[in-house]
Amino acid sequence: MASTRYAVFLRGINVGGVTVRMAELRALLADLPVSGVATVLASGNAVCSSALDAPGLRSRVEEALTARFGYAARVIVVDHAGLAAIAASVPTPDDAGADGQAVHTYVTFFTGTDELAAFLAEAHGLHPTVLAGGTAIGWFSPKGRSTDVPLARLLARARYAATSTTRNVNTVDRVLRLLG
Repeated sequence: MASTRYAVFLRGINVGGVTVRMAELRALLADLPVSGVATVLASGNAVCSSALDAPGLRSRVEEALTARFGYAARVIVVDHAGLAAIAASVPTPDDAGADGQAVHTYVTFFTGTDELAAFLAEAHGLHPTVLAGGTAIGWFSPKGRSTDVPLARLLARARYAATSTTRNVNTVDRVLRLLG
């Protein structure tokens, strides 16, 4: 059976008392039916290859993290082609009409289209850009204010904590390069 390259994004680690060191994450993933494990930064980004489909890999990773670290683990798994399409569809700050103010670009991944639709129903007027594949959005924040803009405050609600995770576009690009 052929292997697929995947990005694995962990939600809610290294904050709120849940600490997962990347060496521990690599070791945990290496015990699963995956190969080519590597991590990116210290914020819960990993890549690997597996013959499992994305939902199967997600389930196995969440079970292993929960068993090992004792928290309700949530991950989002995106295949290489899907992440490449998402990254290619991220708008630039010029597309958002930035007025010269320094901004950061973010990508928020959702576990599926239903979860994204629920978020968008509440996010009316906040103008996130739905990215390729329909399970991620791109958005902007003034530099240094990424947690206090209205869109980020909405994403921080408990309702979305288990169904989304956000990365700076530079991190997304690094993960994509590592998927190679």
